[in-house]
Amino acid sequence: MTDHKQENNFGEEQVWDSMPGAEEPIYGIDDRPGSLAESILYGWQHTLVDISPFVLPLAVAAAIGMNSGEQATFINYCLFAMGIATLIQTTIGNRLPIIQGPSATLTGTLAPLAGQLGAPAMWGGIFIGGLIEMTIGASRILRIFRNLFPVTVSGVIIIAIGLSLGQLAVRLMIGNGSSINFILAGAVILLIFVLQLRFQNVLGGIVSRGAIFIAIWVIGLGAGGILGKVDWGLVAAKPWFQLPALFPYGGPGFGWEFGVAAILVVLAGYLGSMVESLGDYAATCVVAKEKYTVKHMNRGIFAEGLGSVIASTLGALPVTSYTQNIGIIATTRVASRYVVQIAAVILLLYGLCPKFGALLVAMPRPVLGGVFVIVCGMITVSGINLVSAGPKTTANAFLVGTTLIFAVGIPVYSGFVLGKEWLDQLPIFFKLLAGNGVVLAVLLAVGLNMLLNFGLKE
Repeated sequence: MTDHKQENNFGEEQVWDSMPGAEEPIYGIDDRPGSLAESILYGWQHTLVDISPFVLPLAVAAAIGMNSGEQATFINYCLFAMGIATLIQTTIGNRLPIIQGPSATLTGTLAPLAGQLGAPAMWGGIFIGGLIEMTIGASRILRIFRNLFPVTVSGVIIIAIGLSLGQLAVRLMIGNGSSINFILAGAVILLIFVLQLRFQNVLGGIVSRGAIFIAIWVIGLGAGGILGKVDWGLVAAKPWFQLPALFPYGGPGFGWEFGVAAILVVLAGYLGSMVESLGDYAATCVVAKEKYTVKHMNRGIFAEGLGSVIASTLGALPVTSYTQNIGIIATTRVASRYVVQIAAVILLLYGLCPKFGALLVAMPRPVLGGVFVIVCGMITVSGINLVSAGPKTTANAFLVGTTLIFAVGIPVYSGFVLGKEWLDQLPIFFKLLAGNGVVLAVLLAVGLNMLLNFGLKE
């Protein structure tokens, strides 16, 4: 009876009338791999592509003025909160196999806010913003957005997600342009290709499905270590065990500030994060062969808000869905929620054992960039398949082409031609549009769909 009530509260209406074509996963959302060891392998693999919890907190830490020791602790807090938020999402949230972690969109608003108004105002904004996001998810208001995301719109958004994240992948892979970077990135890509395509029947397919995990360790720590590209000193400097703290940077009534301006700025970041998450939910449903419903929207946003509130109490950044992990599912065809829950436990261990988590930071960035190239490519292919499943009309062709050109071109032009100083002077909303291809893709695709398929329809 309880489950039935929850379904009514959060909405079982399908976002799409039919399930778009997608390759059948080896392990579906409710499946479990044959052994715990195999599950740990796939779960650990998910955590190895999540560099955002190491990169994004540093931007905020620099704005606040943290020293190196404080920055390391801040990263641990974020890792621990990632594990909790992922468990929330996969149990009481939308129950999709989605990793939760610090949001790049939100960080883009938090770092300048912290520098201008201070950390107390930032933490107050994060807390209130999380509560508002929870309320949005619980209110069932997202039901009205169901008709805004037909197959073609969702597909082009997923393509934009893959291409947008792919730019980060290429930057990580190339780095400073050293030939060693290309060698390491090329080696990890080639090894993944070989393991995926030539070892499909080895150990019951475990080697093929664990290709990313194996390649990262063999090339990242093995070859990278031999070439002197692994920062072992960073690992040695980390402690073995460290407990998280509650309200380490103050709290409501004892250190946090709740200014209207700060809250509005943070809410702009939350809005962008929610828009991206709705696209991520669609992408996850496609690669997991799951029907995308309003329930996924409502429960997912509610869980992200709850995870962000809890993260703020632990001194961590607010969370959102991680696109790169959707690419892992598309690549390996392991869509098990149980596997992602194991990944959440491993993230908790990273937070409790900083030395263990530092191994990921110590790896050469070109190796992670090479993995990202494959992951982003699979996300993009999933979006292409989704677009192909939609109606083949002139209006949809205009929608897809125009959206992708603007979503890819505007952030590149804004960031690399006009520059960071030009972006920083824009109001928060326009900064999101000019610098975030995913947010831009969502707004353009939804808007063009309404214009071309309804407003200009004969």
